[in-house]
Amino acid sequence: MNDGPVVGIDLGGTASRIVVIRDGELLSSATISTPHQLGEGVRIVADGVRSALAAASVHVRDLGGIGIGASGPVDLDGVIRNPETLPGLSDLPLTALLGAEFKTPCVIDNDAVTAALAESRTPAAQGRAGLLMITLGTGVGVAVVRRGTPFRGADGVHPEGGHVTVPGAPAPCYCGRATCLEQTASRTALQVAAKAATGADNVAELARAAEAGHAAARRVFSDYGARLGDGLLELCTQHRPELVVLGGSASPHLEHFRASLDDRLATLVDAPVPEVRGSDLDDLGGAVGATYLIGMDA
Repeated sequence: MNDGPVVGIDLGGTASRIVVIRDGELLSSATISTPHQLGEGVRIVADGVRSALAAASVHVRDLGGIGIGASGPVDLDGVIRNPETLPGLSDLPLTALLGAEFKTPCVIDNDAVTAALAESRTPAAQGRAGLLMITLGTGVGVAVVRRGTPFRGADGVHPEGGHVTVPGAPAPCYCGRATCLEQTASRTALQVAAKAATGADNVAELARAAEAGHAAARRVFSDYGARLGDGLLELCTQHRPELVVLGGSASPHLEHFRASLDDRLATLVDAPVPEVRGSDLDDLGGAVGATYLIGMDA
């Protein structure tokens, strides 16, 4: 990695985080609304980077690189192919455009990978045989890291584990499957279920209702944990991780769905039952992890 300060960007379906880091120290951060309009995406992201650099008192000429985590798929050429979640940034040579804009190397990978890279360096992950990262946000991201290296498909592309087939989806997914994990276990899916069952507008409101003893709210969380558990049964059978880390905006409410999730995982017969925990990192973890892409083969 270049010795200069670096920028990390986490492109989520709703919000995007930007960090500026030098020698492991966070100099500044910014959060922007993810651009969805065609033709405006690169400009909006570039403006966010400039704001973060200004807040860190870092000049563009000193920048050592830009790393990006994006809601995938991201192809071998580094192009986002996700018009459903990132319509304003898909099918564009994003790394080439930002690299030229800031005159610095720019690399990209799936946002679950960057989150997993960040988690793999936390104390909780040290000495573990393998880490499975699940991000529960607008969609569901999945990544596996073993000995600091992300798992790839045979063709070199990051697998889209958030689209494994599981039962219970209310509608077909844009991925083409009639039922998949993203449709049952994303934060978006949890919000839809919460609204239908309790009228809650968001997950935080649902959690407050569950804490107050609202039976319908508790059932929503219990059902959600079971659906997430269905996906983890498949993923843990395939990857056999020692540790599963849940990130994304649904993960802070793990206590409300842990029991049903654990019940599902207890039925694993062809793989060890992993430890499941919430992320130790805040919302900037994915952006910080994106800086680890700089200087490595993404």
